Amino acid sequence: MYTMKPVQEAARTQGQDKAPSSAATVRLADISGRVQELIQGSKGDMAALEGRQEDILKKLSKLRIDIEELRAILRQPSQVTASSLSTSSNVKCPPCPELGESRDIVVYASPKNPPYSLLGLARVWRASCPIQISNHTHSSVKEAPSAALTFVNEVTGVPNLKIILIWKEVPETELVINPIRHIAVRGETNILRFLSRVGPTDYAYEANSNLSQVALLDEVLDNCQRLARSKTVKEKQAIVRTFNASLGKSEWMCGQPKLSIIDTAVWSVLKQQGPSAALTQTLTKWMERCDSMLL
Repeated sequence: MYTMKPVQEAARTQGQDKAPSSAATVRLADISGRVQELIQGSKGDMAALEGRQEDILKKLSKLRIDIEELRAILRQPSQVTASSLSTSSNVKCPPCPELGESRDIVVYASPKNPPYSLLGLARVWRASCPIQISNHTHSSVKEAPSAALTFVNEVTGVPNLKIILIWKEVPETELVINPIRHIAVRGETNILRFLSRVGPTDYAYEANSNLSQVALLDEVLDNCQRLARSKTVKEKQAIVRTFNASLGKSEWMCGQPKLSIIDTAVWSVLKQQGPSAALTQTLTKWMERCDSMLL
């Protein structure tokens, strides 16, 4: 004879033996599901990372092409030297270390908005600070714009500034002072501000001791920038009216005794607008005076 466990206890023991096995199966399935989720998530992250890497490589390739084109342009021999700048009798340009000894600057401009102000400065500064302008067309532009032939000038003697104008599809005109240090000035109005500081001293409007007058001139320059960026006809007409008010009954903008950087900026942005500017009779006559002096 031997002792036998009760049947109820044996059945309960068998159920407890099976429970851990079932729980382990559930845990394994849960772990497997999480592993699959991690694998799928990592695949998505890798795809996004690869996409960003491709974008960076494309931007680097485009930057390399731009640098090569700029190097090819700047590799051209310059006729300007430090000695020639110091001995020239008509030099009235203040020193600007950022420009270097050659005083070469690069300007990127869209064919849709030619920077006529550069032509104007080359004309009015030809005696005190001669500017030489050369044209180049970037690969982003299919063909040279019709205005390109206009942006060519002849300088007698040694130029004090050399502007390398590159036609390129850019949102706004950009001046590159030092491509190595990535010093850039964006917007035609801001470029004129910069040139007024490195050009002839009698065109440096900020040298005026009357700060209220300087603020008034800056406001007109800001309106030029606003007009260049404006989209609606209503907004453009409102800005043109401010120009008419700034001119008033004077011969030049803001009552200046002679044509200034301010006139050059307003004249350039209005020429870019074309007939859509809807000029008043007063502004039309003023534009004709500017044309006779700046073209």
